[in-house]
Amino acid sequence: MKVRDIEVGRRIGESSKFRIYLGKTPSEQSVILKVAKTFEDGDVLALEAGEFNILYVFSEQIAKFERKAGLESARYDLLFANLIASFLEPTQDDRRINVFAMPEIDVSELIPLTKLSSTVEIDARTSVWILGRLFKFYSFFELIAADGDNPISRYPFFSPDDYMIGPEKHRIIYYNFTGDLADVVAYNYVRAVASFVFNWTVFNNDPIEQEYRNLLKDFVEVGRDSFEQAHKELYDLVKKIWGISYYPFTYRDCGSMVWNKKGE
Repeated sequence: MKVRDIEVGRRIGESSKFRIYLGKTPSEQSVILKVAKTFEDGDVLALEAGEFNILYVFSEQIAKFERKAGLESARYDLLFANLIASFLEPTQDDRRINVFAMPEIDVSELIPLTKLSSTVEIDARTSVWILGRLFKFYSFFELIAADGDNPISRYPFFSPDDYMIGPEKHRIIYYNFTGDLADVVAYNYVRAVASFVFNWTVFNNDPIEQEYRNLLKDFVEVGRDSFEQAHKELYDLVKKIWGISYYPFTYRDCGSMVWNKKGE
């Protein structure tokens, strides 16, 4: 089946309001399509489209400022999917369709985060970049708030279902908006993100690794005022105990004792 020249492939997910499909554009670009189940359900996708447009516009503003100032790019744009189209489709009873492309990575290289976290366990150093990417993504909403008239951040609800992960290229990509909530401080959101990573990670008795585990446990129990603060604390410690360098995705199947590596 084709929709506006996009070849629609297999279904990869579903919510109460829409279905998710793989697709391919005429230029052979891999995309993800979200198709509302009814005309009325399209309101959910219209809201999502607005949210992703905000992320894109603000990331472009930051990139422009960085270029003018001669700063190294923070590349916030790599943390969320690109909304390339959102429309009502007459051939589908005017149901809304959102089309997403993944930034600088093919969809085939990505796995739903929930699927991966339910089938494998990860080691401590692998969990660092996953936690770091999630903290960085949430700190982006603090930047958006600081740039506006209202300094209160609107943090998206945290659900692993809203992310895709590219293990080999160390990518975490937000592609599904399930709602957000304004808050002055990030405590509960930091705790939620840290809890997910902590519960996914297998730690050993190495004293250096235990130092990282203690910080992660503190994030879980206490949270932090902001994701910016949590992100800084995380990498200050990592620089001290391991240094900053590429580390292959190291995992074992649930119930197994054999560790495997995926890396570039």
